[in-house]
Amino acid sequence: VVPNKPIRYLVNTHAHFDHSGGARAFAAEGITIVTHDMNKPYFEKVYRNPHRINPDSLARSNRSAVIEGMGDKRVLTDGTQTLELYHIRGNLHNDGLLMAYLPKEKMIVQADAFHPRPGAPPYPSPPQFTVNLVENIQRLKLDVAQVLHIHGGVDPFAAIATAAGRQASAR
Repeated sequence: VVPNKPIRYLVNTHAHFDHSGGARAFAAEGITIVTHDMNKPYFEKVYRNPHRINPDSLARSNRSAVIEGMGDKRVLTDGTQTLELYHIRGNLHNDGLLMAYLPKEKMIVQADAFHPRPGAPPYPSPPQFTVNLVENIQRLKLDVAQVLHIHGGVDPFAAIATAAGRQASAR
């Protein structure tokens, strides 16, 4: 997509298979994997395991995966674009869940921290994952206009806040 601009990092939101599958191929290319500190020991162990029956690209590369852990916040930038990574505290889906924030675009990118999608049947109370996501956005005082869902779709933050039973203002 962007010629002559190498991929330097792969951000892993959490260790579940549908968010970590394929990451070994990036590690085989020497790309650093960034994940929460809680996930790092798991990935280090899994990536050290031999793949002898059906060696994948990492096993064939003779490289060791480079995995960097992060705590509550990490900022990646190329001088033009900034990507802020945040730990979503108190999330019941995964203790080491990360979200990404693009400040220029006022956009959050999240995986599995929002449920259900707006327009889903009414529930007796707001879903805990959604409440937790909104509380973290508000705690961090992020100026969010849109939320991009890794499993599909983009919604205005106001719709997410409403689903959580909260006010739309993130600030």
